[in-house]
Amino acid sequence: MGARTDASIKDLLKATSIGDFLAGNQENMLTMNLSEYLMTLLRQKKLKRADVIRDSHLEHAYVYQIFDGKKKPSRDKLIAIAFGLHLNVEETQRMLRLGGCSELYARVGRDAVILFAVSRGMSIGETDELLDTNGFSTLVDPEK
Repeated sequence: MGARTDASIKDLLKATSIGDFLAGNQENMLTMNLSEYLMTLLRQKKLKRADVIRDSHLEHAYVYQIFDGKKKPSRDKLIAIAFGLHLNVEETQRMLRLGGCSELYARVGRDAVILFAVSRGMSIGETDELLDTNGFSTLVDPEK
């Protein structure tokens, strides 16, 4: 869990009522679903789905199904989409939470490499190279 999550749990446990907690933490609540968040990010970053497909190295139809809410992607596929959308660490973590996946955790070696790459704006290709060099499985299937 991240520092924000730890603080939220502490705030919840100290709250005198659930109403007070919800009112005081409304901006941190997850109110969008994954599909809505992805579409919001597309608009904010002025990208097209074709850009995400190219930069994530994922298949066209699969990306469209994820954006339309028809497919529940794996954690690695969501991380690939994060690279396709050029997300920062906070946006990537939120997308993973909304997708029902665990956040990237710096104490897990593979996650640490991915966090390092995301925080430096690396491409998915550069990230896969870094993962492979450090003995971890890559995000993109090498057969493609």
